[in-house]
Amino acid sequence: MKKKLTIITNLYPLPWEPNRAIFNKQQFEQLDDQYDRYMLIPVAFGDWFRKKKLFKQSESIRYVPYFYTPKVGRRFYSVSLFLSILIHSGFWLKRKNNDILFASWAFPEAVAASWLSKIYRSKFFFKVHGSDINLHAKFPARAKQIVSASKNASGIISVSQDLKNKMISIGVAADKIAVIYNGVDHDKFGSAQSSDQKSAYILFVGNLKKEKGIFELLEGFSAICKKFPQYKLIYAGPGVHKKTLEERALNLSIANKVEVLGSINHEQLPKLMASATVVALPSYNEGVPNVILEAMASGTPVLTTDVGGIPEVVNESICGKIIPPRNAKEVADGLKYILHKEWSSEKIKAHSSFYSWEKNRSCLIKLLETH
Repeated sequence: MKKKLTIITNLYPLPWEPNRAIFNKQQFEQLDDQYDRYMLIPVAFGDWFRKKKLFKQSESIRYVPYFYTPKVGRRFYSVSLFLSILIHSGFWLKRKNNDILFASWAFPEAVAASWLSKIYRSKFFFKVHGSDINLHAKFPARAKQIVSASKNASGIISVSQDLKNKMISIGVAADKIAVIYNGVDHDKFGSAQSSDQKSAYILFVGNLKKEKGIFELLEGFSAICKKFPQYKLIYAGPGVHKKTLEERALNLSIANKVEVLGSINHEQLPKLMASATVVALPSYNEGVPNVILEAMASGTPVLTTDVGGIPEVVNESICGKIIPPRNAKEVADGLKYILHKEWSSEKIKAHSSFYSWEKNRSCLIKLLETH
């Protein structure tokens, strides 16, 4: 008989955001032959009431309205989430009689799941991704709660050694943490056909947020346009800054060279990445972004920043260029470096083969079964 596993996370596709956190969905689906897996997905109460008709509750996936005070009292978000889950889905959890509760995000999910695991007498694990430690660990009250949750955890998954080191620095026991890199579907990204784009292009994939370095990328690209007139810059992803990017491109007189696609289906990404000359992600903070792993699996060189676990997975001699964050001139210089150099698609793909879902699955199951 399979063991029962419930995963608590907001990093999962939503009815109105089908491409949200696809990497998490891929990781969890590969556990289905080993566990009876259930998903408990907190949804911000505003979205819950606006989109309620879109939710399809079932015994295997359940959406929970998460009540909290926006931008106020963030140290209490874990209590809010704990009570939201308990009130809305407490009996659902009890019926599951879980062997394992697994939280994917340190705060508030892991903290709330830690308390729930005591009520339901389940083993408890959690996974950290990047911003959950890079951001929340800077605030003593939140960091203290993460450390407390870690003491109750049977094991912790970190997507990079950098994040592991940061957790250790706030008091999490090193022997609790396993570094397990996310994987890539190499069959999908390693054998993609060319895209429909007719021009050579530099590609950004991700949320259109300032912290992703989208404006530095625009300015850096603007600085090299005259030297590389054949290239376009394409942004693929949702976000609030779509209009701002288009306005800035107009002000920089490069509107005809910049295309903002908005949200695209994840199935379109392999073609877009395989046909790009460069995939650029000049973020301010990261764990190990799957965009970088997917670009390398596609055989495409990357321009990215020296943050988080990125230097752990990008070999500059093979895969591209790592630059300091928050610097448009560094973006321009990095793009020039990559565009002037010849890169071996096959060598980049070979390097990326280390990051596979098969390897990820093996390490994850070993952790869950030996603790």
